Amino acid sequence: ACPRAGWSRRRRGARPSAEMYRALPFFMCFVVASGFLPSAPLQGKLPPSLPSIAPTRSFVLPSCPRTCPLAPLASRALAVRRSTQGGGAGEDLVGTDQVCFDGGCVVEDSSVVMQELEAELLELSETEKRLRREGALMLLDKIRSSEAEDAAPAPPAPAPAPSPPAGQQSVISRKLQGRDGPTVWSEFGALASQRKCVNLGQGFPDWSPPSFVRDAAVEAIMKGTNQYTRTAGHLPLARTLAARYRMHLEREVRAETEVAVTVGASQALYVSLQSLLEQGDEVLLMEPFFDLYMGQILLAGGKPVFVPLEPTEEGEWKIDMKKVEEKVSKKTRIIVLNSPHNPTGKVFSLAEMEALAEIVRKHERIVVISDEVYKYIIHTPPEESQDTLGSAGHVHFARLPGMWDRTLTISSAGKTFSVTGWQVGWIIGPSRYLRDIQVLLPFIQFCAATPMQDALVQVLKQADQPYEGERNYYDWLKQQYTMKKEKLEAALRAANIIPMKGQGGFFLIGDTRNVKVPQEYLEESTPAMKTMTRDWALCRWLAKEHGIISIPCSPFYSPENRHLASNFVRFAFCKTDETLQEALEAFRVIGQAEQSK
Repeated sequence: ACPRAGWSRRRRGARPSAEMYRALPFFMCFVVASGFLPSAPLQGKLPPSLPSIAPTRSFVLPSCPRTCPLAPLASRALAVRRSTQGGGAGEDLVGTDQVCFDGGCVVEDSSVVMQELEAELLELSETEKRLRREGALMLLDKIRSSEAEDAAPAPPAPAPAPSPPAGQQSVISRKLQGRDGPTVWSEFGALASQRKCVNLGQGFPDWSPPSFVRDAAVEAIMKGTNQYTRTAGHLPLARTLAARYRMHLEREVRAETEVAVTVGASQALYVSLQSLLEQGDEVLLMEPFFDLYMGQILLAGGKPVFVPLEPTEEGEWKIDMKKVEEKVSKKTRIIVLNSPHNPTGKVFSLAEMEALAEIVRKHERIVVISDEVYKYIIHTPPEESQDTLGSAGHVHFARLPGMWDRTLTISSAGKTFSVTGWQVGWIIGPSRYLRDIQVLLPFIQFCAATPMQDALVQVLKQADQPYEGERNYYDWLKQQYTMKKEKLEAALRAANIIPMKGQGGFFLIGDTRNVKVPQEYLEESTPAMKTMTRDWALCRWLAKEHGIISIPCSPFYSPENRHLASNFVRFAFCKTDETLQEALEAFRVIGQAEQSK
């Protein structure tokens, strides 16, 4: 019996009437299938007529009007139902499914109910399905954000683990040469958690990925690609990548022997270094560099060697290839090329890459690791760049004459599709290097997540199609990031910070020479920066006094060249327009305060 909803008593197995469906609150309908949709965040948010929902072995079917924003979730329930009927991921639910209603009014599932629900859903247009699905996600986001606002303040960060006794350095500490303590990320992450801040620090988008990306993930999971796949990469994805790189590089690429799929680009870099370096081999880095490089080189037994990028008066970053050649020795095994570059945003020109290739040709032992995770995010493409499959502005180093056999190309899906948590990356290169990488992979992790790999097959195909009025998704992505970069540049100028010129990626370096750092911040010492640098002190001041999280550039330099970063701070613009507007307002306050002095 369901007295709250005014329903009459019905025999078990009877199909609920349309009036019973409409009696439910107009939008509170949920799909729960053994925890398929977490109900814990919803407790306390439901209207009185829906007192509780607990994850059970039952379905709470979307028994709601056609205007219900959660109606698309019914298709998920149907998909689960279909999968249980055919075995596979949900076969333990066979014969136990139930349709549950408010107040414990439960009827057994029947094929008639399922058929009619499915027929109703099929009548919806694709556009309507997408809009309703997005409405559901917005509702859930609102519930979760409301719950987060009501939550108690986060407890203070736990104290760091005690160091080994004096004279007893850990194995990892020795390998990292003492770089095993607090980091820039732990310090500024803690500062961000202590107060409401505009977070322009860590580089990940703070919005949901496009609907076609989310749909592909759901489809991959529901169709059953949830078990281990081939260690070197889910073959459909490896074949898709091989086909794309055939066009990028204008040469044959074999999916089975010249492609490896990894757990993100970080693992791609790790296995590449491990497979190439012997103890004492040198790796040439152009600084500032992504700080992950340093630790991974040391763990592989390599020795980093540094060549600084030089800022010009016009705010650009230049590389002196003569200095690069001077640093090359008989011990040089790898040159890391990162274009578009993190943290500067520099896009290396064709002329610069050809000059680097000429150095590589003179030293037969050198391999180039080309880190290209930002290749689809280029705002101002050089005139001489290529344009294949949305990569306008990017030069693939492996495409240069003779460089295929000397290059491992690394990329990933995270930055391009706003899915940094999917952790799917890849390596493209000659089989003589890929063989060892493929041998090494199962000793590190058996495979990258199978459903995410499978989803990317569809995502990569869909991204080449017209999107939001643009030629393809990649053109739309560049347009969005170009606008966001311009918003952040305007915000920095409001605080008298000079934006350096970057052509790609979603970071912007600010020259802070015109900003005065309070003396007390310069005199501080922190566990992560015992000898304070100006850029670090300025970032602490921005966080504590103005609620702006940014990242000092000194961690992106070698200890001997850290002084070069004194005026440079990195800001991320992979943020919503609302976040960037908040940043503009905060930076304006700084600028106005400076003017009043």
